[in-house]
Amino acid sequence: MMKKRISALAAAVLVALCCLFCPVSAAAESAPKPVRVGYVLFENYQEGGPGEHKRGFGYEYLQKVAYVTGWEYEYVYGSFSELFAMLQKGEIDLMGDISYTEERANTIFYTELPEGQEKYFIYTTADQDRVDPSEPDTLDGCRIGITVNSYQYGLLTDWLSEKGYDCTLVECSGSAQVAEYLKNGDIDAMVMTDMATGSGFVPVANIGFAEFYFGVSRARPDLLAELDYALREIQTADPYYNSAVYAKYNNSTLANAYLNKQERRWLEEHDNTIRLGYLTCDLPYSDTAEDGSARGLITALIDTFEEDFDIRIDTTAFADVGEMMQAAKEGSVDLFGPLYGDYWLAEQYGIFNTSAINSTTCILLYQGEYSDSLTQKIAWYPGNAVQRGAATVFYPDAELVPCSSREDSLLAVLDGRASCTLVSTATLNLLRQYKAMDSLNLLELPTTAEVCLGTVRGSSEVLTIANRVIFASSEELNGAALMENVYTDLAFSLVDFLQENAIAVILLLLGVIVLLIVTFVVYLRMKFQNKELSRQAFRDSLTKVGNRAGYAAKEKELQQAIDANSAPDFALVMMDVNGLKRINDTLGHEYGDRFLCNASRLICRIYDHSPVFRIGGDEFVVVLTGQDYEDRAELLEQLEANNLTCVDREAVDKGGASVAYGMAVYDQTQDRSVSEVLKYADRAMYRCKKAMKRKNAR
Repeated sequence: MMKKRISALAAAVLVALCCLFCPVSAAAESAPKPVRVGYVLFENYQEGGPGEHKRGFGYEYLQKVAYVTGWEYEYVYGSFSELFAMLQKGEIDLMGDISYTEERANTIFYTELPEGQEKYFIYTTADQDRVDPSEPDTLDGCRIGITVNSYQYGLLTDWLSEKGYDCTLVECSGSAQVAEYLKNGDIDAMVMTDMATGSGFVPVANIGFAEFYFGVSRARPDLLAELDYALREIQTADPYYNSAVYAKYNNSTLANAYLNKQERRWLEEHDNTIRLGYLTCDLPYSDTAEDGSARGLITALIDTFEEDFDIRIDTTAFADVGEMMQAAKEGSVDLFGPLYGDYWLAEQYGIFNTSAINSTTCILLYQGEYSDSLTQKIAWYPGNAVQRGAATVFYPDAELVPCSSREDSLLAVLDGRASCTLVSTATLNLLRQYKAMDSLNLLELPTTAEVCLGTVRGSSEVLTIANRVIFASSEELNGAALMENVYTDLAFSLVDFLQENAIAVILLLLGVIVLLIVTFVVYLRMKFQNKELSRQAFRDSLTKVGNRAGYAAKEKELQQAIDANSAPDFALVMMDVNGLKRINDTLGHEYGDRFLCNASRLICRIYDHSPVFRIGGDEFVVVLTGQDYEDRAELLEQLEANNLTCVDREAVDKGGASVAYGMAVYDQTQDRSVSEVLKYADRAMYRCKKAMKRKNAR
């Protein structure tokens, strides 16, 4: 009887609990949970006030958490001190970027896992006279700004005590006030996290580091459990997420134009001039324009040297790598390139490599079927150090066959003087101007190749100055400057005309009528050739859809329409081919190429009224307008229905493919650029890929 009563009581309690919690769960599923977030406006960490576009490491991390938890944020703005006090009182629920102390742990909850790790530096400005950034001892006796009651306050006092410096600490309410005091000259230096430093701040000394966490109000333990779960999910899925996203926003803050004492002394001894040697006929990296000036990516570096660092550059052009290297050893040039970035090669040549000015991959060009014997004789021309360096590293036993030009290295493969040649992907579109490319096959090598400059060993000052300039130029080197130099206008001279139209030249002698006919024929032929060359430049050689350059042109067209407030309704569909690496690894690159072509045909079949572009190894973009835009939802359903869940050799042979996809629709009230729409589509695509992986795993 007693057991029955206990069972009945337990059942009643269970029913009561179900009645109590089921409505709450239903409500939680029907509406996002509101969370009040403390939002400190902090450069590169959290940017964007009320109603403004937001960005930064902290903001992106909050969104990543919301994707897992389904939270909806209410942003509460203020200084760190103000918001932390509100968090302690329970007036806000959540706040990021809080270093751990025992005292704070008594008033708030900390998450189990950190949000990230940050370093703390003492910074000054280059235009003040009190502190020399290259001499930390000059900090002794100066005024240092510091946020009151901050973690770095303790780091600073301990560091000053260890060094024996007697400094005046100026307490400020937050980072904004500290930075303002330094810019106004009210203090000589400041302590700040590396995330918050911007243009004009120069680091003097690193005083320590700390992991920082999300803090949760003790009134919201429910949020702590969900937040801990979200952080575990994020950091388990990508163990390097914290450092990668931190670096994404932090790298742009590290460059400054301040030169240390040794670098300034070297420049004074050399008349504030660096002599730069560069190779001609080596676009997109370097070349000589018709007026004798340098052109190519090298000009972006020259501009940064002269405009941002106020260093004069004297240039010398070389047609031969050996001549350039000899000039460097003789002291005629201080900095030279472009070179293939490899430390072993640099050691053999007796030079230093700078940081990379560009990263690329190498492509093997050959005729016929691929075999290992194709790499026995590799064509190269003396004006291309990257080509020779890659051949030496990848195929050390190969015979290098010298050629007179870039085009001649292609012809050498066709006429049997060499079995193959190596080029970088950055030069591939430039090579399309040569007819020899039509008869050659391509094989992309898996290893990333870095292109750099060089200095002779012992020129460490030139090396460090060059690395500062390269870092400061990194966005332009991999953006607009690169795109501007991967194409070239095709020259069509009178000699070319006479060679290709010998019969027409003879017919010209027959009379005016024949002259008019031949002239008209030549005009049509030239028009067709130029149109074909232009089309080839914007077409992907493997899949025959548009390439990255074609997409760039389409994006520019749409952006001009957006800027003119005349943009049509459009959407972008971002696609990524699933399983390509596995197919390459297990079935070989031939099947990988076939699988890519299958995916391309699938996409083109479904989006038969829209332009399709291959913008990466396994990435495609479709621009939807008109009827495809109206039918966009149905077309996505068709794409999903045609996807294979299991891809093997037989599936590839039958033309099967599998793609992850994400679509973003242009919203003229919010979107200001095509790149924003593509970013949203890319995010949607990665969510789709993740969902497809989970589905296939089941």
